[in-house]
Amino acid sequence: MERKIKITLYMTIIILATSYIMSNEVLAQTVEKIELENAEEHFVNGEYKQAIRIYEQLLENNPNSVSLLKMKAIALSNSGDDLKSLKEFYKIIQKDPHNVIALTGMGVGFGNLGEYKESALYLEKAIKESPDNKIIKNYKKIINEINLKYPHIATEKPSDNKG
Repeated sequence: MERKIKITLYMTIIILATSYIMSNEVLAQTVEKIELENAEEHFVNGEYKQAIRIYEQLLENNPNSVSLLKMKAIALSNSGDDLKSLKEFYKIIQKDPHNVIALTGMGVGFGNLGEYKESALYLEKAIKESPDNKIIKNYKKIINEINLKYPHIATEKPSDNKG
């Protein structure tokens, strides 16, 4: 009889612990969903700094989320912080080298910084992934026109020869 009571007690503890853990997971998922909706609302309203803060908080718990990294990178780009957006887009490319949004974001970011050759390289990669994408084609056309109008000749670098 004592053995049955112990088994019942252990089973009750296991069920309660499992129930508690599962309810906490559901609660965490619900909070995360609300935060994500809040970030999206800020993003849509052009309140990029607020959206970025929320994406950063969400990324603390899920640092490998490509979708969160994308939204953060786009918000950074839209807010004019091209250097930080490039870093975020690059993180995505490290995880998914064929990600069209990240490749396009890199092309746009480098273009905004005046790095037109680098911009053209990323936009070309993006077009290879999505050949019918009109947005990428438009960006590439603009970058190519700039490159034709203002050709960049790299500055000759000094050699290490101590001749």
